[in-house]
Amino acid sequence: MTFTRSELEMIYQYAAANRAATVVGLAEIIPVIKDPLTRTIVENTIDKLEKIPEPECSRFIAETKARFLEERDNSIRRRLAEAKAQAKEPIMQGHDLTGFERYLPQTRHMIVVDILSNDSPVGYKGERYRFFLSDEGYKNARASEQRGEAKIRSHAAVCCGSLYPDKKPGRDR
Repeated sequence: MTFTRSELEMIYQYAAANRAATVVGLAEIIPVIKDPLTRTIVENTIDKLEKIPEPECSRFIAETKARFLEERDNSIRRRLAEAKAQAKEPIMQGHDLTGFERYLPQTRHMIVVDILSNDSPVGYKGERYRFFLSDEGYKNARASEQRGEAKIRSHAAVCCGSLYPDKKPGRDR
């Protein structure tokens, strides 16, 4: 017997230990269903379940429930794995891209830095910051990089709030 995805979802949602309990659970909702399509799906599910002999039907219900639970668990595991992968990237701290620092007249540089040691004048080891800096502030950041306290990951020139990223080597095409 072939079940549609919607019918399998109904079996999963109302699955009980055996066919009789599952059919009773499905039959209880028929009077309150207002959508004719949903009502038809539930009625067809009941009809198909009643045509399957009992030991086989109970096994089918259990397998259907297990398959849906596995799909749900895989989805949750996948999302957790993605969240863990994002967590490995340090959270950006410091100045916001739309912050007022970007539009100050003395601002000439935007940098993203990773802090490499706890001796750094800003932050702690493993943190990542974005700063909008004057020429003097940029010199201080370069000096901090020379001392091994921080690593400048990216730089962009700033003029009147507009960003002009540095060209990367080998991308002159």
